[in-house]
Amino acid sequence: MGGFITSNQTDAIAASWDRCARQYNLRHDTGRPIMRLQSSEVAPRLEQIVESTGGRQGFFQHLASVAGEIGHCLVVTDADGVSVRIEHSGATSGSDGWNGIALGSCWDERLAGTNGVSMALRTGSAVTVRGADHYFSTLRQFACTGVPILDANGGMIGAINLVSVDRGNRADYLFGQQLLAKTAHRIQRNLFEKEFNDAMLVTVSRGGRDHVLSDDALVAVNEAGMIIGATSTVSICLDGANAASLKGQAFEAIFSVDSNRLVNVPERVLSIPGNHGANVNLTVALPKTAAPQRVSKPLSSGPARKRRLPPSLQQLATGSHSMAAACRRAQAMLENTAMLHLEGETGTGKSALAAALLQTDAPDAPVFDLDCATLGDCDADTDHLRRVIEQARVVSRMSYGNAVRTTLVFDNVDELPRASQAELRRFLNEQEEHRHQTDDLGQDSRLRVVSTSRKPLIDAVNAGHFRDDLFYLLTGSKVFLPPLRMREHPEVLAQALCAQLTGRNVTFSAEAKDALCRLPFHGNVREMRGALQNALATAQDNRINLLDLQQSAIAAPLSTAILAPACATAPANLVPVYDERSMILDALSNSRWNVSEAARMLGMGRATINRKLKLYEIRRPT
Repeated sequence: MGGFITSNQTDAIAASWDRCARQYNLRHDTGRPIMRLQSSEVAPRLEQIVESTGGRQGFFQHLASVAGEIGHCLVVTDADGVSVRIEHSGATSGSDGWNGIALGSCWDERLAGTNGVSMALRTGSAVTVRGADHYFSTLRQFACTGVPILDANGGMIGAINLVSVDRGNRADYLFGQQLLAKTAHRIQRNLFEKEFNDAMLVTVSRGGRDHVLSDDALVAVNEAGMIIGATSTVSICLDGANAASLKGQAFEAIFSVDSNRLVNVPERVLSIPGNHGANVNLTVALPKTAAPQRVSKPLSSGPARKRRLPPSLQQLATGSHSMAAACRRAQAMLENTAMLHLEGETGTGKSALAAALLQTDAPDAPVFDLDCATLGDCDADTDHLRRVIEQARVVSRMSYGNAVRTTLVFDNVDELPRASQAELRRFLNEQEEHRHQTDDLGQDSRLRVVSTSRKPLIDAVNAGHFRDDLFYLLTGSKVFLPPLRMREHPEVLAQALCAQLTGRNVTFSAEAKDALCRLPFHGNVREMRGALQNALATAQDNRINLLDLQQSAIAAPLSTAILAPACATAPANLVPVYDERSMILDALSNSRWNVSEAARMLGMGRATINRKLKLYEIRRPT
């Protein structure tokens, strides 16, 4: 906290005086300006405050004891500015008040003029109104410091205020602001942890001597790497970034580090460079898992808590809630049924998801992988399939007692020849017959089976290329992986891919981000990675513009993709037109202002580009 009264607060107080005089027609010399509510009206407001702040946590009681020791009065108000609790030395909230400040007093600016309560509620920040700053002369003997109380999502609950006889002591003002701010932060942090208990919580704090009194902040991150909430103190830790602006952004875009990386950092604490020299410390806390239930207790009938994806699956779900849901469903299917069929277009991540699931469950578990597209419709290849299955069975028996299950993976199962389909059906029938059998240790004795297909398996059945009985055996536990054009934030995934390719934080121009949401990417993540790799070859200063993407387009010209959005959720601030001036500037930037090279990039003659430089008043930066 840099200072107790800022220029913004001074301007806000001056604006309040102007409203009191011009809009509310209040007079400075009003004798009894404060309106009071009846006790019966105050009681439900107090109950609402207690409930909204998380119950009786002792926050206000501790604050009241400190206020009493230093001769101050603590006033707690609701969002309407009505005092619901007053604490001071030798008295409680049931007393008649302190120097005329009583329970049920209404501190709305329209009635009470400029005061600490109304200013804190109006500005949403800590404010000290000194004696001379009060609009009504009867209040000018007091100094009032107010701090808003916010809920987990930044909504206004009320305000806490310290009132004292104004001695003109700067230390009094500073102490009051810090004491109240700490308490308000503890309340919001407590509510935030309850609200986002299923998310990864990252504590953000500033390092260095200048920030020893600063509050830390909490940032909630979902399994797709997106920020879903932050406490109000994040503006202190991140130099003015407010909680509302962070919501919906990629964690990596704000902090230049993948949230998944924090899980693997020793002690889960990472220090990164800040904007003005001081480091920013990140400390991660994973979601709290429910305590194990005793066998004798019945299972809860309530909804199951959503489990957070492990880091390897989080990477696959970067920027997409729908992909995160598919990963979570696939994980549950494989655990509960020992069968999983992954269906999705080429490049959607079927093989990567299968590998991540198996690596997460048991890294050393044996896996037999067979690409069905390599098999022919002959006896030799059918025998090869039979041998692979038998080898998996033998290895599974050898692993007896190790709690490790062997897995068979059938890639491109939709291309399995008819002769081999009969052998696979026979094996899966045996699996079904033993689905309820366990070994001597009570473990499922079946092999796990994972299959993938690039096209809907039902299409192969309808075309007569695939057995319907085998189809039903395989697809009982089917998960569809959405193509890239159906995912919510492809630009977030693109940024993560660039970080993997370069090891650096790469940014995109507004036009490039727009294009990433509009390109169909029929090759999905595989095609996007190739396009980005090509774009990075020409990008300057770790920034990709639309021209870089246009030159690296793989499947289709970029101009055809600019007409309509292809991704599931296009950004609200789309940039529909890539004007000629921007295109020329990007070409000049890529060529390091070599005009001849920029002209070749754009397919223009040197005379043409020079004429356009004059037309658009483009000058080389000095």
